[in-house]
Amino acid sequence: MTAGVPLRRGLGWLRLPGALPAKLRRVLQRRRVASQYRAAVARGGLVVEAGPLPSPRLITVAMPVFRVSESHLRAALASVVAQTWPHWELVVVDDAAPEPHVARVLGEFSSDPRVRVVRRSSNGGIAVASDDAVAEARGEFVAFLDHDDELHPRALELAARFLAAHPATDWLFTDEDKLDEHGRHCEPILKPGWSRHVLMAFNYVSHVRVVRRSVVQRVGGHRSGLEGAQDYDLALRVLAAGGRFAHLPGILYHWRTAPGSMASLAAAKPQANGRALAALLEHVRAFPRGGEATGRVLLPNASIFRVRRHPDLDLSRAVAVVGGRATGPATPGPRRPPAMVVEDDSPAALVAAARKRKEEIIVLPPPGGMSAVQLAELLALLQVPGTAVAAGRLVARRRVAASGLTLLKDGAPSDPWSGLHMYDPGYLNLALVPGRRLLPPPFGWAAWRSTLLAAWDAAPDVEEPWRLAVGWARFGTEVVTTPDVTLPVAARCFPAPGGAAPGELPRSATAGLALLGLLP
Repeated sequence: MTAGVPLRRGLGWLRLPGALPAKLRRVLQRRRVASQYRAAVARGGLVVEAGPLPSPRLITVAMPVFRVSESHLRAALASVVAQTWPHWELVVVDDAAPEPHVARVLGEFSSDPRVRVVRRSSNGGIAVASDDAVAEARGEFVAFLDHDDELHPRALELAARFLAAHPATDWLFTDEDKLDEHGRHCEPILKPGWSRHVLMAFNYVSHVRVVRRSVVQRVGGHRSGLEGAQDYDLALRVLAAGGRFAHLPGILYHWRTAPGSMASLAAAKPQANGRALAALLEHVRAFPRGGEATGRVLLPNASIFRVRRHPDLDLSRAVAVVGGRATGPATPGPRRPPAMVVEDDSPAALVAAARKRKEEIIVLPPPGGMSAVQLAELLALLQVPGTAVAAGRLVARRRVAASGLTLLKDGAPSDPWSGLHMYDPGYLNLALVPGRRLLPPPFGWAAWRSTLLAAWDAAPDVEEPWRLAVGWARFGTEVVTTPDVTLPVAARCFPAPGGAAPGELPRSATAGLALLGLLP
């Protein structure tokens, strides 16, 4: 690692209050379990089965090659040849690589009829070379592999299984780890499921990315001039064109941390962050509604961004007042929105009151209310297409008391940020960006009135308190909680979902969650 890199990493984390100590704790934790992790990789663990073995499906592996060491190139090529899925082809684009060993190594591997080499007469860059590979591809899906990285031996097999079980998928992404300068596995990256809001914060849908070839061609492929962010830009344009994304859990890609590479330190290529930010701003400006678009690089080291499309100034909203109890203004000042009286704190009462309103947005503030800045953040998140609810996190005694519910692997409801210090960015920074939820916190959120009513009507077969969650899921809409809205409340303010004890699955939830396919 080059001199000064650790210092630059530390300075990057100092941009956020309290982030550097949390980051250091995570680094130390990873180092303590590094040997156990490598042992798990060696015995073939850390993958998730993805359905029965499907009928033969050709998958094209696309690999642009330029300025790579012989050993790393050989390892990348060998990882494709070693795939347990036999129905693959490898299209290698030699992007006028100046190293003499490139042609020799590619010549050796092209003795396999499944390997085809395309040689460019001049260097076009990774975007052009990637599109050359796509143009030569014969598979329905293209898996992109960098010339110095490696695929897990079962990567294509598990991708084929998943795609057969989920045929509507256009873009499949997996978990990954890194290979250090000694070739040792480190820093596993276990990603969340698909979320448009997470993608707008950082590019987590690569490595390995398996994309429907016709979709790539329909949006015009990768764009030149965005090198370093060309895959991020492509993902945003595929999403804007209606592409469907899915996450396949399991460490199926190994990203090599060569000095100066994006895997080693994103800040080593600051122009890539600038290009990614430009692509993000272009993306949000194309939303069907909203006002000004703003954005900045939130954390250069990790290539994390904060991009918002601010709401229209004339967006109408009503503020819920539960049981006649004043909750404080959602926005102070003379333009205070009208109150919407809700009989009690049940979802049914909230929906019944919303049916009598005509405003576009329903706001359910905490007892102390929320500021105009906080409400503006929630309204900005609602401008993201497919968003039903935007919530703030509730904090008591400087720790997160509630941020909404997700489900654990065993189907039990859980609050992923509960107990986290208010300045802790969380493991893998997932508490640093808006996170997807099944249900928002009990208050401190804003929702589109139309999606609130539609979700309730879409799940008449589900009991409270999960009827709204099931309805939102059936429509494919997102419920998100943002760390940028911190609402101080008393710890006693949080009723457990369905009257259950914390961490206990309420009986009324079972039917609804089974309908979501989230329980066995």
